[in-house]
Amino acid sequence: MILTPQSQLLERNINIFEQGEWLFINPSDAYFLDALKHKNVTVMHQYFDIFSECVRVISSSSFDSRDITKEGFEVVQKVGAHTHHFTPFMCNEHTHTDVLIFLPKAKSHFQMLLRMAAGMVGQNGRIHVVGENKGGIKSAAKLMQPYGVTHKVDSARHCSLITTIVEQPHLAFEPEAWLETDTYEIGNTSWPVCSLPGVFSHGELDKGTKLLLGKHTSVMSGNVLDFACGAGVIASYLMLTYPHLKMQLSDISALAIYASAMTLAANGQSATLHAANGLYGIEGKVQHIVTNPPFHTGLKTDYTITKRFIEDARKMLSQNGTLQMVANRFLPYPGLLSEHFPRVLTTAQTTQFSLYQAA
Repeated sequence: MILTPQSQLLERNINIFEQGEWLFINPSDAYFLDALKHKNVTVMHQYFDIFSECVRVISSSSFDSRDITKEGFEVVQKVGAHTHHFTPFMCNEHTHTDVLIFLPKAKSHFQMLLRMAAGMVGQNGRIHVVGENKGGIKSAAKLMQPYGVTHKVDSARHCSLITTIVEQPHLAFEPEAWLETDTYEIGNTSWPVCSLPGVFSHGELDKGTKLLLGKHTSVMSGNVLDFACGAGVIASYLMLTYPHLKMQLSDISALAIYASAMTLAANGQSATLHAANGLYGIEGKVQHIVTNPPFHTGLKTDYTITKRFIEDARKMLSQNGTLQMVANRFLPYPGLLSEHFPRVLTTAQTTQFSLYQAA
């Protein structure tokens, strides 16, 4: 059991959690909560890996995109005195005295979480933020200032814990106020894409994804998986181009699952959405997998996600199936792909990205 630096800092200040009704948002590991087994707490997870570690029973969770409304979705599991919610957001008003946010990478994501927290604690409630110093905790303090005076509680392990008391009343969080719809264009195809802060390439068409969609093989049929789907850009484009496809989308992020459902609805489409840590728990074979996969865990470059994905993708593909993957050119993916696929081609390149097809 290894606690992240953020959790180690919180462990030093464990007594602050004894008083009040606490909500934790996006804990960085599943183990810090063990020190609070005696206390009723609510935990909101926007990432499925830590959620599944905490509840220790769910390998993946699947949704029909048509069942996800603009109000969102949630999977709830109770473990002892703790209630865990896998959900893109919580919109309840004045439900907690204290909310602790584990600082996300994107400032816009943090601003959205702050607004959500302010609605849940209300006037005179407290919002706490813990994060790594190199992850932007100093700028986080500035973003908290509109809600109240911010002060540092403690620093250790290259992390800081800061707190503000909310000075003004705030209404419940409204997801639609943060949902952005943009029109993307590739060739003769233009289509709406819905996104939220915290979703990959929020508000813009990623250059790697643009290369994949513009240069992918046109021989595509049957079941297709969009892995690490983000806002559903790849899946929605493919379904417009090849309406006969049966699409599945997967992502670790509840925000991505939600945004993808909104994108599909905006295009009059439907598909199966999987919340999953990699391909773990996603059943059945597919003819094609298309992906612009992540290569970061938090602030660090991390190939383990993609290594495991490539190995699992080979097993998931049906006979003569293909994996089409776009990635930064500097990443060592041709070698990784060749370890599991007999035929690996580079089908397109730019100065920044390469598109690979493996079969």
